[in-house]
Amino acid sequence: MKQCINCMTRLPRKEVAEVAWCALCAPCQQVVADQMKLLHDRPGGAPVQIHQCGWCGVARSCGIGWRTRCLVCLDDRSVPDPAVQKIARGLELDGTWRENSEFIAATTVKIRLAKYFQPGWTVLATDVHGLPWTGFRWLTRSHGTWGRNDETGEVQQLKHSRGEANLLYLVRYGKVLKFGRGNTDRVGAHVAQGAVPVLVLSASSQEISVARDRLKRRHRSEMVSLRTPVDLFAVLPDGLDVTDQLPRN
Repeated sequence: MKQCINCMTRLPRKEVAEVAWCALCAPCQQVVADQMKLLHDRPGGAPVQIHQCGWCGVARSCGIGWRTRCLVCLDDRSVPDPAVQKIARGLELDGTWRENSEFIAATTVKIRLAKYFQPGWTVLATDVHGLPWTGFRWLTRSHGTWGRNDETGEVQQLKHSRGEANLLYLVRYGKVLKFGRGNTDRVGAHVAQGAVPVLVLSASSQEISVARDRLKRRHRSEMVSLRTPVDLFAVLPDGLDVTDQLPRN
């Protein structure tokens, strides 16, 4: 027996199919049969397709021969996931269970896309195992994050953007706060995804790393409720406030 991750119905293994890494029953597959529209087919010859949700516009990468669905949107057959509702309570979200679930999934996608920002590229799509049902990355399996070169139009898989992390930042994504470490490009990528900078401090990369780790131990997650007092100066007292030097939408 297997359980449909969308409606939680238990069925014989032969009556479910794998969609977006998870088991779905036939009725749940039918609900989203026309949800995703093909945007890019085998970019650069890679065995991948990029699809866009016709309901919300979010794009997702998928391997050739695989079935997929939106990273964010649930449907009328979806049932609440207790783990996601626990996250929603911790974030003090006040919407319906579905609104909260979709908000958490959408924010998770935005944060992931920001990690792959590179100058000269537009990040198009990613793939997160567990979404839209879990609200967080369940396993590391992924069909990758893909972007388009702004000059040539070439679409290819992107690598996680790294670089010197000389900034400790706190940004607001709608109803939640997100802190982390990075550089000017990373903060700018969050802004491009709709985040609003609250406070950004500059220091050496070593000091930033230690400060971020202290914040994670204190708050247990980099995404917290708006009412959570995230004090960057408490973990980085000698940090230089550079918030006004960074771009805003």
